[in-house]
Amino acid sequence: MKCLLIYFTGTFNTRYVTQKLSDRLKKEQWEVDTYEINPLITEQLNLVPYDIIGLGSPIYGFCAPYAFLKFVRKQKFPKGKRVFIYKNSGETYHANDASSKYVLRKLKKDKAIVENEYHFMMPYNIHFKFEDDIIKEMFEMNKKLLEILVYELVHGIPNLKPYKLWPRFVASVVSRPQYIGGNVNSFLYKIDKDKCINCDLCIKRCPTQNIYRNKKGDIAFHHKCLMCMRCSFYCPKDAFYIGFLDQWGWKVNGGYDFKKIEEMTLDHPVVTSQTTGFFSCYIETYEKINKRYNELFPSLDSVNGE
Repeated sequence: MKCLLIYFTGTFNTRYVTQKLSDRLKKEQWEVDTYEINPLITEQLNLVPYDIIGLGSPIYGFCAPYAFLKFVRKQKFPKGKRVFIYKNSGETYHANDASSKYVLRKLKKDKAIVENEYHFMMPYNIHFKFEDDIIKEMFEMNKKLLEILVYELVHGIPNLKPYKLWPRFVASVVSRPQYIGGNVNSFLYKIDKDKCINCDLCIKRCPTQNIYRNKKGDIAFHHKCLMCMRCSFYCPKDAFYIGFLDQWGWKVNGGYDFKKIEEMTLDHPVVTSQTTGFFSCYIETYEKINKRYNELFPSLDSVNGE
């Protein structure tokens, strides 16, 4: 099988998931190419040579990022081409269920065959920072989900179900402000000159070239922000003021050490049936992943009926 993984990434979570997916598919002797979307380039890809195409993105405000959706809409998916979706977010509330609504609409218009969609969990780059033990358990669940994905793709087992009405409403109405939110919010962006060390990482990394130095030599902003959070999240001195998000206390600064977290050992479950608050949304998700994983990969005892 020849596979192409097309993805958009903000703070590199989707790049991380894509690399894991690529490595795993290669173990199945698949030939895998990856393509990271550059919001400044709208080239049309040649999708004909591929047997199957994966479309990956984070979820922004209960919907696929506009930069991702815009790129997908520019592509011409050959009729009958197999396509699957893999998305990721920091929460698994059902409000996210229909986040691929407009992506699916485009694929169905092109008469591509879309039968599989998977929701991976990755830590927030906004709102609040995740603890390492939470992320470690998420990664363990992601490993299981990855095995489920590979098995279902290899064996042609569909898992895509029609979206319920209210998540479709959320994707249609509630999420739409994210398409212009960055442009509006960027009028309020500021840099703390006492903290800034002029490393220019934010300028170099911004996916839309929204950050620049003005004639005075100060960091300044255009108004084509995607609100991907790459600039403020990775600023080594936490020098960014990011408008409403800062006012609401939603800014997160400092990346996660995924390699270190992967090497951690958990000696107890972090999310349990008694978990309350934000992370309680993972209870149902973990149960579903474990149930499906055990269906596809029963233990030796289960196989022997013991």
